[in-house]
Amino acid sequence: MLIFRPVFRLAFIEKKSSIYLIAFLNIISDLIQLLIVCLYLSPNIMQNDYILTGSQASVSNIFVGWVFINAWYIESFVQVSMAVNRMCIITLKESKIFTFKFTIIIFIGIFLLTSTLATLTQYIFPCCRFVPEQMVLAFMFINPDNEYNMSYTMLFSIDVLCSLSSTVCYVSVFISIRNSFKQAGADTGQNQKDMKYVIQFVFISVFYVCTWIIFEVFPYVVPKGELEYFWLITLLVILNASSNSLIFLTCNKDVKKSVHFPWVKSKIYNATIFLI
Repeated sequence: MLIFRPVFRLAFIEKKSSIYLIAFLNIISDLIQLLIVCLYLSPNIMQNDYILTGSQASVSNIFVGWVFINAWYIESFVQVSMAVNRMCIITLKESKIFTFKFTIIIFIGIFLLTSTLATLTQYIFPCCRFVPEQMVLAFMFINPDNEYNMSYTMLFSIDVLCSLSSTVCYVSVFISIRNSFKQAGADTGQNQKDMKYVIQFVFISVFYVCTWIIFEVFPYVVPKGELEYFWLITLLVILNASSNSLIFLTCNKDVKKSVHFPWVKSKIYNATIFLI
């Protein structure tokens, strides 16, 4: 919540950069995930019961799963939006594509798409429903009959597609920055600034990739009956949902200036970071 207000101001009031709009949407999806983990899954784990929903396959528990998976889908597409934004500006030198209006349209499109995907996952596909489950201390698909899991297939496909798309964009950005360093008369300061911000976004994507890979791999490597190890998935969800805010708080001078940290105020009093 500490970063919510400054990023909102930079994105919607000052309209400083389209990247803050994208970061704001990412923060919203992260906040939803954290709230579900802290206020819903954690009490269920402590009581070892479905405190609010009654049962694993109840309407309310499946709806909570819909909210969480919707937030996860939003984050997946936001990763791509971040990477494409940097590629357009740094590699393609097209700074006017991600205008405020165009980015808002992207927001609306992402929300409509992710809501549709979440509805397919939870209510349309015959198998299987994604739910918070205190027995595994994390999240899981309900599949007692070991049916073909269409929801899992779609989730896995989206995770892989978004991760590969982001990787391709960031690789092109790094190549462009490296080539710019080699050019005579290149703006070294601008290249260094571009590299700094790209590395921030790459770290955010790394947390995202690690989280979904562990979710996919754990069921195959953890011995049967050793359910307590699945808490690592929940831990990674928390770290992933916190990474965006932590990186902006520690690395972004605009955000630190807005939060008014006393230990950085003297360093950035006269500094202005111009993001395209």
